Amino acid sequence: MSQRPVLAAIFCAGLQFILTVAILKLGALYAPPAAFGKVKLVAFASTIILPLVLVQVFGLWSRLGLGVAQLKPTGFFAASLLTAALFLPWGYHAPDSVAGTLTIQFFNAIGEELLFRGVIFALLLPLPMGRAIVLNGVLFGAMHLIHGFMGAPWDVALGKALVTAVCGMMFTAVRYQTGSLVLVIILHMVLNLCMIFSNIEASAGPAVTFGVERVANVIELALVAWLLLAGRRSAAALRELRA
Repeated sequence: MSQRPVLAAIFCAGLQFILTVAILKLGALYAPPAAFGKVKLVAFASTIILPLVLVQVFGLWSRLGLGVAQLKPTGFFAASLLTAALFLPWGYHAPDSVAGTLTIQFFNAIGEELLFRGVIFALLLPLPMGRAIVLNGVLFGAMHLIHGFMGAPWDVALGKALVTAVCGMMFTAVRYQTGSLVLVIILHMVLNLCMIFSNIEASAGPAVTFGVERVANVIELALVAWLLLAGRRSAAALRELRA
């Protein structure tokens, strides 16, 4: 694991991908349509159970970032919340089931972050920060190709994978900067809920929605770039002190 962190990370992401697709495919084949919501909950539950098993197998509990001392929101964390705030000025739109949406997003945020900014983040710590952030984001984006395997048009699935890869890089940057997995889970949940409950598309149209989403992507990339530049400056300053 320590000698091949990239392969270990790809293995963990791939294992979760295969498990989730298998649950959804089997549910679509054998469960009645009215019960498919429960199948989705089982799939979401697997994204919590499998990472916990991996944490135990790899002995990663001390590196998960669940400590209370790390629950101190920083300016960097506050800046990341701007991506969610972009969707607030357009009004409120309630989905068909508010309670169901909140439940799904609760499990979704915990499961995805436990795997990617918990297990995979810990596995990639031996790598340079920039490489680890990019790889973590790419694996996170690739996980969302599930939509293509479940019948969505592949151009839509690929677009979603690209956008979530960028978002995953920001989540990883926040994990590095704060040291807290819990704060990243909160960020993930807040961003998803703000996008889901926003009335932006109905009130402003798809073109404005697309533009706001791209502004969010720019903020995400800017935060990643800022963290990497700050890291290089700190390393350069340390080298000068040692010289």
